[in-house]
Amino acid sequence: MTGVVLTDEAPARFRWDRLTWSSALGYCLLVCGLSVGVVLGELRDEFAISGVVAALHGSTFGIGLLVAGIVGVRLVDRLGRRRSLMSSAAMLTAGIVLFCLGPAWPITLAGTALSGLGGAFLVMVMPSLTSDHHGEHRAEAFAAVNGAPGMAGLTFSLVIGGALAAGWSWRGPYLALTLVATAALTVVALPVRVPDAARNDRFSLRPLTEGWVLVPWLHIVTAVIAEFSLGIWAVTYLAEVGGASAGAAAILASGFGIGMFTIRLAIPHVLRVFGQAAVAVSFLVFALGTLLMCFGPVLWVKVLGVALGGLAGGPLYPLTVDRFYARTQHRLDSVALGAYCSLASGVAVTFGPLLMGVIADVVSLRWAILMSTFFALIGAVTQRSRDPQP
Repeated sequence: MTGVVLTDEAPARFRWDRLTWSSALGYCLLVCGLSVGVVLGELRDEFAISGVVAALHGSTFGIGLLVAGIVGVRLVDRLGRRRSLMSSAAMLTAGIVLFCLGPAWPITLAGTALSGLGGAFLVMVMPSLTSDHHGEHRAEAFAAVNGAPGMAGLTFSLVIGGALAAGWSWRGPYLALTLVATAALTVVALPVRVPDAARNDRFSLRPLTEGWVLVPWLHIVTAVIAEFSLGIWAVTYLAEVGGASAGAAAILASGFGIGMFTIRLAIPHVLRVFGQAAVAVSFLVFALGTLLMCFGPVLWVKVLGVALGGLAGGPLYPLTVDRFYARTQHRLDSVALGAYCSLASGVAVTFGPLLMGVIADVVSLRWAILMSTFFALIGAVTQRSRDPQP
């Protein structure tokens, strides 16, 4: 799916090459699988499902990540990176087609399960491929290829929101955007050879019991729980709590994608300004955004909170992953590191949106958003100015 012949030396500087463009397009296809949050409210109305069942549509990606983190290394060793990534793209597209055409929630849920599994293997393999190719410039590379999904998410919000505002179904536009992303990825990435990674040893989860792996791993978990849960529920929140119409809510929630896309392009500048404190500052500003969503007296304040959440949440995943790689790569190979990152994201994506759905059913969605506030504050206070070396 993605790749380019790697040289023995890392690039002298970050650059957009065919591998990088292919990686970015792969993440854009992943956004198609993760954009169920844009239509979560529609699914709740159409099928009369609870917050828990609705949240399960987002959590299936997390379950796939857990599976990929546990057995994915063996599959990648057997299939190789190229066939693994091609399979992940095929599962993503097939799952989204099933989701868009499903006439009942068990079928739409099966579709998100299939696309979630495909997306999980993409997320497991792609960071290691990016890290191997860009070397010491991986932080900028992570930010760049993870910035493209922000624009894809923005496009999704605007197109689906416009369709709903016009009284159309979300299914046709959703499917069309997915097929466009699949076609673009195929054209750009198919001719490229994907190199396989060197493996140091048999894969084991045992290092996760050691502090030098566990601490930065938990920071990834915390970041993804806070940011992903808000992203999944933002559209539904603005509609049910903010009082926006379905179409307006989808369009207004695009501020999350705009903020995320913008800040990820500016991550090198963020690092120059805040240095080691960049992650902690991002967590704190993110918490402020969720508080505006919860306590904002009018819709526009809640929209500002969503945009601030995207702006502050944008750096969290690429920077926590970069810190994890920086701390552990001298002891673990890149494929194993990708599996650990997949597990971290899996734990967060599985339980974050689902927990928010449970809380919403118990105390209402308005107060459930404070779950993201809580995890953001935990992430902020557990940061250190310099990670200790093992």
